[in-house]
Formats: sequence, C-alpha cells, structure tokens
Amino acid sequence: MATSTITFLPSRLNQAPVVFRGMTGREVALAAGTGFAMGLIPGTVAAFAFGIAMVPTCGALGAGAVVWFGGGVLRRLRRGRPETWLYRRIAWSLALRGFASRHRFITQSAIYGTRRYASMRAKRRAQPASSTQFQSTQPTQPTQKIRKGSGS
Repeated sequence: MATSTITFLPSRLNQAPVVFRGMTGREVALAAGTGFAMGLIPGTVAAFAFGIAMVPTCGALGAGAVVWFGGGVLRRLRRGRPETWLYRRIAWSLALRGFASRHRFITQSAIYGTRRYASMRAKRRAQPASSTQFQSTQPTQPTQKIRKGSGS
C-alpha cells in the first residue's frame, strides 16, 4: 500500500538557493543596493569634474565591488549560522542605534540582585558573634555548623 505523504523531507528544501558568491538573491540585492548608494557619493563629486554620467557609473561600480568583495566576507561571517542571521544582525544593529524597529531586542545588560540576599546578610550581621545556633532563614550559600569549643 502506497502512502500519500512524504516520509523523508530534506531540511534544505525550503531554503533560498545560493545565487552568487555564497549569497542568496535577497542578499545579492541588499549588497548591490548598498554598494550603489555608496557609489553615488563619489559619483556626485566626480560629476562636477567629468559630467553627469559619472553618477550612475560610480554607482554601478560600487554595486559590483560590494557584491564581489562583500560576498566573500559575508560567506565567511555566515558560515555555520542560520539563514536569517544577516537580517537579524541588521535589525539588532539598527535597534542599538535607536532607530524604530518592529523587532524587539534586548540592547542593555545589567546585573540584577535580589533583596532577599541583601536582607539575609543584614540579619547575619545583626546576630551576636557568640551565637551557636543554626539560622532559621534559607541562606543562598551552604551553611556550616559552628562547633562548641572550637578555637576558630
């Protein structure tokens, strides 16, 4: 009897295919757009000296350079990480710089303490030094018995 479901489904079935230099189509478009925007800056400066045709020319050269060299760098950075790593990294970088993002990230770190631990320290200090009884509170560290007649 034949089953109508697939018994083995490869994990790479729904992943985006690699298009160029280890990047997917979206990553190639992102790199090309970034390179084109970066190429517009020197293109506008060169347009005053050589003419208006330098703006798109420098933009295209910038896009090509970022796709070619950035592909190798991105391939090394992304090795062993999930396929959404680049997009999460970009969103996290934008969140660190304070730009509005629909993604919520933890961008601050701090050391938090409980009040119970601090109040237990105060209770221990308040007890007389000659006390030989166990403390009735729950300490955060293991207690040691205080032996009667010990020299220390």
